Amino acid sequence: MKTKIVKKEPKLKEEPKIEAVVEPEKIVPPDEARLEPPAPPVLEAPKADPDYLRQYQFKNVNNQPTVGGVETDPDAGGKAQIMKRSLLSQPRVSIFVPKAESEDPKVKLSVNLNGYRLDFPKNVYLEVPQQIAEVIRESLNQQASALLPFQIRSGSREDNALS
Repeated sequence: MKTKIVKKEPKLKEEPKIEAVVEPEKIVPPDEARLEPPAPPVLEAPKADPDYLRQYQFKNVNNQPTVGGVETDPDAGGKAQIMKRSLLSQPRVSIFVPKAESEDPKVKLSVNLNGYRLDFPKNVYLEVPQQIAEVIRESLNQQASALLPFQIRSGSREDNALS
């Protein structure tokens, strides 16, 4: 006869049961997302002024030179008004208008197209219509070309002849 040896596993001590504290369920509206963080507030971009050129317009109002404002708008039905509409429909271009060192900061750069005059400040970046940017660039290039013969270039033959 064979005897079977059976191993008895020792009984583990029962751990005391810890009852979890149950918080009362919060009432949440069914359409509110529970696990998603709140959405950040949507910031709206500042609305672009459709008539951004008005601040640069120049016109004599009651024999007073005036820059900017509704009273400087071109006369209805004139070439200047047609030019303004054309400029406002063009894409905007960023441009820097330099100021000469000896120049007074109050001096503005005037651009006149078909009777529509705009006075731009200098030493600042401006957003202007593409046609205005081309006129300003061409003017600055012509000015630089005209002054080129009067500039002293170091290391050139003229400098050596002068010394």
